[in-house]
Amino acid sequence: MAKSLQLQFETASGKRLLVTVDDPKESLTSKEIEDGMEAIVSSNVFHVEGTPLSIVKSARIVERNVTQII
Repeated sequence: MAKSLQLQFETASGKRLLVTVDDPKESLTSKEIEDGMEAIVSSNVFHVEGTPLSIVKSARIVERNVTQII
């Protein structure tokens, strides 16, 4: 089972950005994730069409089954 952590942000202009982290630590708490997302927003590192992120929208763990065929 493959797991990923999906972090969704929004800019002041309403554009969304989805950041996906493969194989997140099992011990992460929602507080740690939220604090990390707030740090990403305040760092001004990511921009969508020239506009920096301004809002933490959501975070979720996605699990999926992958079957290698070839």
